[in-house]
Amino acid sequence: MKKKKKLEDKKMKRMTLTILIVLLASTLAFADEWISFEGKGEASPEYDIIQSNDSYVEFELEIPGMKSKDVESYNRVYIPEHAKMDSVGFPEVPFVSYLIAIPEH
Repeated sequence: MKKKKKLEDKKMKRMTLTILIVLLASTLAFADEWISFEGKGEASPEYDIIQSNDSYVEFELEIPGMKSKDVESYNRVYIPEHAKMDSVGFPEVPFVSYLIAIPEH
């Protein structure tokens, strides 16, 4: 009786381990890939205001890369935490948007 119980416990542990390995492998296989534009690690876009006055704002925008995800027969690219153009019939082009206030004259 004890041998049968031990054998069942061993099979259950083996089954649980197998399921965990399959889940981990499938998660890694479908993980999003970072595509770096500047050889840097994964990072969010940043902007710096170079100079501004009452009539204009000059700024610099750095987009260090984007992510790519396999979807059916194509790759979907996106910039984490930012939007994409999603008009029906057109490509999903990622874009970065920030609000910048320019004072009235």
